[in-house]
Amino acid sequence: MRPEDDHADARPAKRRRRRWPWVLFGSLTFALIALAAGAAVVGLLFMSDVNDARRSLDEAKYELSTLSTQLATGDEAAIAATADRITADVADAAAIVEGPLWQIAARVPFVGQNVDAVQRVTRAVDILVKQALPPGTQVMAAIDFDKITVEGGGINLEPFRQAQGAIPEISAAFTAAEAEVAPIDRTELLPEVVEPIDDILSIIQQAAPTLDVMNRYMPTLLDMAGSNGTKTYLVIFQNNAEIRATGGNPAASMILTMTDGALGYADQASSQTFYEAGAAGNVYTAIPEETTNLYLSGFTRYSQDYTMSPDFPTTAQLFQDVWAATSGAHFDGVISIDPTVLSHMLAVAGPATLSGGEQVTAENAVKLVLSDAYERYPNGAESDAFFADVSKSVFNHLTSAQWDPMAMLAALEQSAKEQRVYLAFVDPAAQALSTELGVDGALPADLATQTQVGMYLNDSSVSKLEYHLTSTITATCDAGARTLTTTMTLHNGITDDIQSPYTLGYRNGGYGIPRTTMMLDVLTFAPPGASIVSTVPAVGEVSAWERTGTEKGSTAVSKTVFVAKDETVTVASTVAFPEGQLGPLYLRHTPTAHDTPVTIDPSCDALFGSTKG
Repeated sequence: MRPEDDHADARPAKRRRRRWPWVLFGSLTFALIALAAGAAVVGLLFMSDVNDARRSLDEAKYELSTLSTQLATGDEAAIAATADRITADVADAAAIVEGPLWQIAARVPFVGQNVDAVQRVTRAVDILVKQALPPGTQVMAAIDFDKITVEGGGINLEPFRQAQGAIPEISAAFTAAEAEVAPIDRTELLPEVVEPIDDILSIIQQAAPTLDVMNRYMPTLLDMAGSNGTKTYLVIFQNNAEIRATGGNPAASMILTMTDGALGYADQASSQTFYEAGAAGNVYTAIPEETTNLYLSGFTRYSQDYTMSPDFPTTAQLFQDVWAATSGAHFDGVISIDPTVLSHMLAVAGPATLSGGEQVTAENAVKLVLSDAYERYPNGAESDAFFADVSKSVFNHLTSAQWDPMAMLAALEQSAKEQRVYLAFVDPAAQALSTELGVDGALPADLATQTQVGMYLNDSSVSKLEYHLTSTITATCDAGARTLTTTMTLHNGITDDIQSPYTLGYRNGGYGIPRTTMMLDVLTFAPPGASIVSTVPAVGEVSAWERTGTEKGSTAVSKTVFVAKDETVTVASTVAFPEGQLGPLYLRHTPTAHDTPVTIDPSCDALFGSTKG
């Protein structure tokens, strides 16, 4: 075996209370009094309309709180009666705001745009109550979130099968409501009106895209969960202590199955699996030389180096091919997570207990796996056994403990935002969903839908030093020159108590540097059509490791930097973009064992419009 091998119930946050249109009526009252002063009789009649509409919406608001309680009990007759009353109350308000006095008020300067906004929002709520509430309450009454998980681990798919028929109707209602409120110009509204309007718009604008995705992909989601037969997935665990472009050395892995929503454990593996099978050192996936030139020679030959590429579909294909050659195994998908993802999940599910009685918690999981283990078990076989125990124990706990499914979903969403979760599927529909959700980890095809720029790290010292790496990223733009400069600070915080030879740099002695020094390849990727005009440093520490190339149309360069103990090194790159419209900026980076603060300067707004770090 090469020395490089890896020897290796919380509640969701309480939502801010949303304000429905009745709040707007109170906010408008002082402005509407001005109308009454000019035409007293008409104004008084109009104010009577305002009060009537507000009274109807207040009644609807009260009934909604009642409905929420009834949904928890599952009393279908009571739910239907309450829903009918809500529908009638909102319909009354909607009819009032369409009256002749409202039409006149909507044309009055200054006040008119505020009246129009109230009308539009009330119409939108009326659409939702009439078209989305009936099927929505039926679905909610059928789904018991306390019983949605199944014994042995997994999700009960039956409620989702029942919901499948209602989702198109609900989605269409939110789309119609979104179209109704789209013309509202917030800049023309009174300050007192903007906030409640924003609350309502937020509900619609957030829910509409989600419902659209569910509407289009619910059959795919059910199939991915084994509704139509067992699915088999390879889960790779990226070890951020030996850093790689998409996280870390993926030496440990687990094979899981999904059968009609039930999660099953099939097997575990590590990089040693491929050595024992005689597969290590062989190439099973054809990758262009212009791409392999970007990485150290082990990239396509050793599984622990498969994540050196920032293109996760490439990583997934490398694993698919080596498994097919080794055992004939075929996976429906490859999933990548890291120890921080496990910590987020344990924050929801509670601690897991190892075979020896030690607990793995949300607070200690990352340090335990990425640092403490190497001090305890400097022997590779022992640390491999420990990692296997941790992964199996956590899996058993997650599939047997009672936890809040919505809170677990939020934990996974947080992990995805931190760029710690990637999914690659064989089925084109499943892969399209992965892409739409932004967890495919793929390099971009063009600049139209997204301008993806990345700075990534690969360990070149053959170590586990990067648990002690912290980093920050800032991005600034020159819209006139059409350039983006990304700056990354790298700090080595290793402490004197770290003594394991397995943690310290294996290659360092050959370069005359202490074993506590990190040797990092810093890769900059520019999307198709863009170019890298400069880097800091201009020349890396190891001349033989100066690398350039392209991967799936993206241009890239790699520079090696040394980060000594207690030192901070700054690296940077400037990317120039061609003329024409650019998609929103997506700044990708390597997730480390610790949070990486990302700051995108407002100067980038003029070039990209919106940004995502």
